[in-house]
Amino acid sequence: MNYFPRKFLRVLFFALLFTASLAASNARASNMEWYPFTINEDQMASITDFSGLNHPLGPTDRLFVKGAHFYRVGADSRPQTKDDQRVRLFGVSLTGSANFPREEDAPKISRRLRSLGFNAVRLHHLDTVLSDSEDKPQGILTTGAFPSFNQSAVQRLKTFIDALRREGIYVNLNLHVGYSFRYVVDQLTPLVPGENMPFASSPLHLFEPRMIALQVEYAKQLIRRLDLNNDPALAMIEINNESSLVGAWQRKDVDGLQGEYQRLLQQQWQRWALRQYGSLDKACRVWGSCGLTKQGALLVRQDEARVLVFGDGWLAHGQQLAKRALAKIDVKSPSILEPKFEVQEEGAGRRVLDFVRFLSEMDKQYFETIRQAVRSEVGDLVPLTGTQMYYGGIINADSQKNLDYLDQHFYVDHYDFPHQSWDRNDWRIRDHSAVREGWEPLLKQAFYRDIQKPFVISEFNQAYPNRQSAEIMPVVTAIASAQDWDGLFLFQYADGNTWKALPDSFSLSGMGGQIATTGISAAMFRQFQIPVLREQSVVTMTPDARLMVGAMGEGVTSDAYIEYIRRSFDLDVRDVFTKRVGAYLLQKSGTGNGAVSSHQNKNSTDKELAGAFWSANDGHLVSDRDAPNLRASGAYSAMFAGFSQSSSLAGSSELLSPVFSKEGRQFGVMMLVTRDAKPLNKSRRLLLTISGATTGSQPDVFPARPKNLIAYPGDRGWWTLEPDASSASKPSGPRDATGPVWLERINVSFFYPSNAKRMVIYPLDPDGQRLAPVAGSDILKTDRGFKVSLNKSSPWYEVLLVD
Repeated sequence: MNYFPRKFLRVLFFALLFTASLAASNARASNMEWYPFTINEDQMASITDFSGLNHPLGPTDRLFVKGAHFYRVGADSRPQTKDDQRVRLFGVSLTGSANFPREEDAPKISRRLRSLGFNAVRLHHLDTVLSDSEDKPQGILTTGAFPSFNQSAVQRLKTFIDALRREGIYVNLNLHVGYSFRYVVDQLTPLVPGENMPFASSPLHLFEPRMIALQVEYAKQLIRRLDLNNDPALAMIEINNESSLVGAWQRKDVDGLQGEYQRLLQQQWQRWALRQYGSLDKACRVWGSCGLTKQGALLVRQDEARVLVFGDGWLAHGQQLAKRALAKIDVKSPSILEPKFEVQEEGAGRRVLDFVRFLSEMDKQYFETIRQAVRSEVGDLVPLTGTQMYYGGIINADSQKNLDYLDQHFYVDHYDFPHQSWDRNDWRIRDHSAVREGWEPLLKQAFYRDIQKPFVISEFNQAYPNRQSAEIMPVVTAIASAQDWDGLFLFQYADGNTWKALPDSFSLSGMGGQIATTGISAAMFRQFQIPVLREQSVVTMTPDARLMVGAMGEGVTSDAYIEYIRRSFDLDVRDVFTKRVGAYLLQKSGTGNGAVSSHQNKNSTDKELAGAFWSANDGHLVSDRDAPNLRASGAYSAMFAGFSQSSSLAGSSELLSPVFSKEGRQFGVMMLVTRDAKPLNKSRRLLLTISGATTGSQPDVFPARPKNLIAYPGDRGWWTLEPDASSASKPSGPRDATGPVWLERINVSFFYPSNAKRMVIYPLDPDGQRLAPVAGSDILKTDRGFKVSLNKSSPWYEVLLVD
């Protein structure tokens, strides 16, 4: 683990300042200026340290589900009593080797995470890499038959969990994530000769009996070896990462099954049909056609779901008719492509719906098997979830009916690999923004919340080198707070092989623009600082409606569930901005579909969303969709994220309405939080952060300069990093950066309303210590407050107000 002495970091910081002017001349061509700045995560000053949000975890801190949220059991150590206390989790993922730090490093890493405001970590990809190394374990399993545990990894993880517990940090234990079963070593149903086991064995591990039995054994042994029974640090357990049979079918992975695995699933489908209809002949009469062969009823291909839109004729006349019909469709005409959303009681459409129901019930059976095994080890309190909602859609709520909370993943601008997956030197991004291209996808997540259960986003990020990545935590925090979600886990913290504080794909460590926003985001979310939306809209859905939407998935329409909500209930993403939104899942078919709204005033909603200016919660949540940007505020904190195209301080009476210099790209993230436990209107000591893009350095160049984001060769609208000299023939530079780290300089003006007589602002160094104060000429007193102009080489500031 690389820990730089504090004195060395200070010397490096000031020594690199002289190179900033050289780098700025090149950066201005892209409307960006840079300065070198590496936040010292081990030496946080009190103004930037959010450790006070945590306390060591004990028996009173055990988590459980009460109603639709997470709670602590309280002083009586019993759930469902008067002293239960609501808890939100603000966490970060640890993957692979990062879960197994050396014994001497575990306390240091735990203190780092605590100082950033995290109260949970997600133990992810424990099982993906098989590792026999005792010195540097990469995974918790060895190369022996599954499950064979690496004792060094187990001991390191136990020690790490102890350190996390002392720092007030819960753990989210992930079970099956990346382990790919080996049919010879693990004595499984054989594959077709020449066929390779898919990554994580998905979806085979969901229905092959031997694989399921081995997962039961792994879950039990993992919990026992880590001594997690009755451990207050165990916050929750995820059974299966990003995998369901319904989701696999929607992605056509079930279509590709071969040999014994195809036969096994086909037999299970046939037995299901026999149970439902009494005989295959009766099923055939209902379906119109079984596709019967000597082997039984054929699996339903994903393409057959088109019958739900085009009718039975799509199948009756074969694939050629379908191709001709589709060829005549004007893809620009939504009215032709829109599905009918009519539940078909018979015919080919019923066969499709029955098959999706079969897959969903197989998923439920899998989750129930693992759930019972886990409950036998940890009891009934620990919240459990199955898999992420997006991998199958709203129908996943049916397969997870007996589980405790629902989980989701959300990314803005995930990497794309044009040729080979995870190629280090051939990748690209769109450089999208969470308040622009990611806006509607983020708001849509609300429709996947079951209003009867807690809702968690266990992965989200806007990865390096996206230039707007500093916005992701504040924006997601603002929406999650207003919607009253229960957990957020950034993906991820660091590469555990080096622990270097450098940008590295999804890693937070080294990403100064993001780190500057972390503590304030944590305080906002965990302390309920942004008001929850008062109005609520609830979408009610019957089981058949969920089946229909699940059958359409993304294979028939671009987003069948969201389209169904829009057409059936007259709700869209704008409603998510003004009302808490979720689904109430009816358990019986028949009538009852509809939107049930409490405290809803459609006229007031239309006024709040007039034109491009959206406002909710009496102005605590505001978005200018033309810019675009998002502002959120509460009694103790405020944030702004996005673009500002204003030329004057027209909105100067409002807190954090920044105006960015026209010489820059007019983007920035500003956050403000009180540090004296007083509301904003009374606080006299505050932390202000101003951040934008983060980048590493181009290696082997002197003097050091920022690595540039360049257009991906041959594809307009795609971006990548300039190649290193050692790989100049490749399209991209690596996603793991070389130091020093550079932050975007933000030239901004804003108004701060206050009745104080004087304002003093100190830029802070990488340790969070004060530098020379901002000149008085940049802080102008008015009768209502202060007009401030900042353009310093720092992402954070201490603000003092003097009476």
